[in-house]
Amino acid sequence: MTKEIVTIAVIGAGDLGREIAALALLAGYRTILEDVSDSRLEGAAAAVSRLGDKVCSHLITANTVEDAVRDADLIIEAVAEEMEMKIELFTIFDKFAKPGAILASSSPSLSIADMASVTFCAERCIGMRFPAAADGKNILEVVCAPETSEDTVATCREVARRMGKEIIVVQEMEPSKQAAGVTVTSDSRRQDAGATVAIDPLAFRTILRD
Repeated sequence: MTKEIVTIAVIGAGDLGREIAALALLAGYRTILEDVSDSRLEGAAAAVSRLGDKVCSHLITANTVEDAVRDADLIIEAVAEEMEMKIELFTIFDKFAKPGAILASSSPSLSIADMASVTFCAERCIGMRFPAAADGKNILEVVCAPETSEDTVATCREVARRMGKEIIVVQEMEPSKQAAGVTVTSDSRRQDAGATVAIDPLAFRTILRD
């Protein structure tokens, strides 16, 4: 069963954060973009503004994680690839997010299970990877930790579909079975052909960079 997502909070307004925020806006979600740097927020807002006034009217900016996550149904962190920083964020998410919010990491390699372990809602913790466009593919990888619920997966698949992404679901192995970091097996992947929005990933990334 999917949860209704109205508001998405994106933590980090670098290149990836602004890309995720723009995708969320284009998909029709109210979007909160957070960064401690005013200059990064201003740059991100300027980049996203190229998508049009109607789209940007649903963008809100915030300077603290606590303010950004309070009203969000889905929180996606897009900060530097440092586990200590992501663990700290998930601790804040767990404390300040509203009941039922989904907590997601965009990390391409770090363990979602480790991030989920510092929360009291491991079933609502998940990975949402936005790989660099390659061979013209427009993919979003949904990464399931061992305790991620089916409802959380279904909800994030629907968000990815609305973003116009081809969906690949990846099962993260239990920590005791991982040699290092995140282990993925090829037979744990399945692709969804439900994308309905045509977005050129290369052109899209160009729009969102200064």
